[in-house]
Amino acid sequence: MTRAFSGTYRGTSTAERREDRRRRLLDAALDIVGTQGLSALTVRGLCEQARVGPRFFYEAFPDLDALAAALLLEIQESALERARTAVADTVGDPADKIRAGVAALIIELTDDPRRAQVVFAQAYGNESMMRSRFTGMRRVADVIIEQTRLVLDLPEGDDTAVATTSQLITGGASELVLVWLDGGLDVDRDGLVDLLADFAIAMVARLPEVAERLR
Repeated sequence: MTRAFSGTYRGTSTAERREDRRRRLLDAALDIVGTQGLSALTVRGLCEQARVGPRFFYEAFPDLDALAAALLLEIQESALERARTAVADTVGDPADKIRAGVAALIIELTDDPRRAQVVFAQAYGNESMMRSRFTGMRRVADVIIEQTRLVLDLPEGDDTAVATTSQLITGGASELVLVWLDGGLDVDRDGLVDLLADFAIAMVARLPEVAERLR
């Protein structure tokens, strides 16, 4: 009689060990890309830092581009979720909610300088990361649309105005943060948040007017 192989080793299942290796690879990639740049990312160096064998790297990701794209998307999704929670938890008028969401997003992305580098600087040097960045920006824009419809009394059929405004806010904010990270904007992080929030509030406030013009 043969005993069935359970996949459990020292109290952890095969799936748990696989997820642990994937997590270590992502954490190591964040450290390498966020401090040395995307060009420093190699399978050998990554695996050494993550303490994961090369064969397990290819079990988790098809290549380094896929790893970098997954890292970027994970950072974006985490920041976006924090912003959505902040908006939902804020009691007040639309401007208060927008300011809370912007602050949560920027704090999440810049508390760790490595995350800021991955999202705002390193993504430009890689096609897979650029696609992931665009996906993340569309997700941010979708959330802006969702939240805008919740806080403003906009009639149905104003999708063009809302989508245009959300894309302008998302793209403009990303570029401004990149300038700030590069030292081209002489304000602290609180000042940056205020600038971005004021811009977003002003854009959203004009939505009914823009929607009316586009009808």
